[in-house]
Amino acid sequence: MSYRPTVRYPDVYKDYVEKIFKVTTLDRNQIIRLALFVAAHSVEYKAILKKYQTADVPLPRPDWGKDEERCWKDQNYIKKADSEPIKIIEQGGIKIVIG
Repeated sequence: MSYRPTVRYPDVYKDYVEKIFKVTTLDRNQIIRLALFVAAHSVEYKAILKKYQTADVPLPRPDWGKDEERCWKDQNYIKKADSEPIKIIEQGGIKIVIG
């Protein structure tokens, strides 16, 4: 499932997105998703958000890592659940797998 908000922004943003669209192989949605993807890890973005932050409520952390390129490239990206590490105990030459 994908979230499809209606985004309204001034022509200065539209013009920029159009220019990026023309000089890359990215579609407009990927350009917008990339901007949000990078912003969530950006010091500048967090500094601006802090100006408008509700007192005593921490800013959320993104659920994606900087290395998850498919998150902004693919419209229906689904993050793989982190699996629990497998514990291997070796006793007397015998390996025991726990998990």
